[in-house]
Amino acid sequence: MTSIIECIRANRPISTAEAKTYFDERPPVSPSFLLGEWKGLPVLTGNKLVEILQNVKWAGKNFHAVDHVEPMVCHDDKGCRFPNPYWGGARIREVKYNDVVSAAMVYNERPVIDYFRYMDENTVIGVMDSPEHDSSSQQGDRLYFVLERMK
Repeated sequence: MTSIIECIRANRPISTAEAKTYFDERPPVSPSFLLGEWKGLPVLTGNKLVEILQNVKWAGKNFHAVDHVEPMVCHDDKGCRFPNPYWGGARIREVKYNDVVSAAMVYNERPVIDYFRYMDENTVIGVMDSPEHDSSSQQGDRLYFVLERMK
């Protein structure tokens, strides 16, 4: 049987229910655990935001300090990483989500919170929560993603 992380890394789709269950079963992480540069992988659940991430060449996130986060790092045409200024900055806080207190990234200029859970020492799974992206067609279909530590 193929694991969820194997499906994600192979760009194979999984259901939103599978992603939610997997996320909810993971243990919490502390804000300091996230410090560093991370490569991002969208979880292919059919969420419409995955196409946007692909269009902007989403590369991941940079957590320089708990109060200094670059939430949307993209690749330029040469493949170099750069923080996308359109998304502004963010900070990390401990927030309760689905009855678990864990690290969450709160955007400074947008009504968006990304919640994180532990997968292994170099991998976390995240879910994005935003009223901007909630609609009847997206109800229960949050954007899930995985971050892999670069350094």
